[in-house]
Amino acid sequence: MKNVMYGKTKVVISADNAALGRDSASMVAMQMRELLKKQNVIRMVFAAGESQSTFLNALALEKNIDWQSVICFNIDDFWDVCITEKFTCGYQTMKELYQKIKAKSVNIVRFNAADPEAECRRFEKLLREEPVDILCQGIGTSGHLALNEPFDTDFNDEKWVRLVDVAEQSKKQLREDPNFKELGYIPEKGITMTIPAILSARHCYTMVPLALKKPVMTRLAGITEPSNTFPSSILLIKKGILFVDGNSCPDCWKKHSSYKGV
Repeated sequence: MKNVMYGKTKVVISADNAALGRDSASMVAMQMRELLKKQNVIRMVFAAGESQSTFLNALALEKNIDWQSVICFNIDDFWDVCITEKFTCGYQTMKELYQKIKAKSVNIVRFNAADPEAECRRFEKLLREEPVDILCQGIGTSGHLALNEPFDTDFNDEKWVRLVDVAEQSKKQLREDPNFKELGYIPEKGITMTIPAILSARHCYTMVPLALKKPVMTRLAGITEPSNTFPSSILLIKKGILFVDGNSCPDCWKKHSSYKGV
């Protein structure tokens, strides 16, 4: 693993997607063990999608984690009363992580809630009960964090959970995601943690493998001030770790690191 910095965020360059999954899972697991030495319970947020699969699967294999002392949340999900559950973000994290561990509790968005605004309030209330200790997320090809989309994100949002429109670029990416491709369409709406909710996490880990993410990561690398035109640029001011692999890593980051490829 090699690293550079993106603002306050450390960038770790792994060899490939599989290595990124192992590297990120190892670091997250180590942080979990350290926190659980001091706390009876920790609260964690997870994301779904192709970019999170190797991480989630590797984390499930990590040893010596007291999962019964971990409260889990999903960072976002679609909202669509007609969607089949197997194509939701909650189902993906359930399959890749939650079904393999015995967490204290698992909290996912009710994707088919009759009243999405009421569901936002319910989920936000749960999130605000205690601080979020560890947040694990990805970056979309639109530059979003969770479903906080370009030009439609408030870095100072008073809400921690919001009903949002899914951007066209995000729909395009998700239609090609193996987890959702069979559905044939992507819902118009989503329920997501907002940027202030994400920034509230004590420890932040962002996993972004795969060649399809190289263009968006190259754009991100060129941004030097946080802007809601590119929501993931908020990582400039958030201390954390951003994992990329040899395929997703911008050339400028490779150039300024000791990364030699494989």
